[in-house]
Amino acid sequence: MKLNFTKIKGMYQLGTMPLLTGIACLLAVSISSCNKSSSTPGTGTLAVVAAAPDMSPADFYVNGGIANTTPLVYGSYISYFNVSSGTNKVGFDYTGTTTTIVRDTINISPNKTYTLFFSNLVAKRDFLLVTDTVVTPPNSKASIRLVNMSPDAPNVDLVIGGKVIVSNKSYKQASSFTTIPVVDNDTLRIVQTGTSNVLGVVNALTVQSNGVYTIWLYGFVNGTNGLALGASVMQNAIF
Repeated sequence: MKLNFTKIKGMYQLGTMPLLTGIACLLAVSISSCNKSSSTPGTGTLAVVAAAPDMSPADFYVNGGIANTTPLVYGSYISYFNVSSGTNKVGFDYTGTTTTIVRDTINISPNKTYTLFFSNLVAKRDFLLVTDTVVTPPNSKASIRLVNMSPDAPNVDLVIGGKVIVSNKSYKQASSFTTIPVVDNDTLRIVQTGTSNVLGVVNALTVQSNGVYTIWLYGFVNGTNGLALGASVMQNAIF
């Protein structure tokens, strides 16, 4: 069974895509639909981020239905889709197998929007369900938030153009969306709180007017190769 993807009112929806530490320009992101419509009554909407660095390609299931169209890999995500309100059984299986990685339940309120992060090592797996208050930014502005998904990182700040935009977020903490000026080809830095110690960087980021974005830190402070610290970005919506 395949789940039905939705268009959230006022949002341009994005498809499943890898999120790379260095992103040249978000203008290159493919937008699957420019139509605006409401989600189905009695449902919420959910996005899913694969932030467990040692997870092999996997499929995400909700109540027995597969949500992704291509395998999820570390740093990729599923854009918003309809989920029944109430308690939902969710989990990951390795792609092409019946081997379960993790199962859990999440509670969804009708007409609410969420992002579910799967983080830490698979053996120590963590879920974080965040409510997304996605609204149109003020005219000619954008909105951004920070999520710390690194299990052993210190508290972190998000810095843009030398200015601290979000401060003091520990593991599994998400900030609210904060209004920022539109930036073109700028560098976003995640630093240890109160210091200039850079932990993660998103290079050459273009933030569009009326766009809504999530930046997160992932990996491990002392990790090597694929487990090292990094930063990624998701465009939640463009109005």
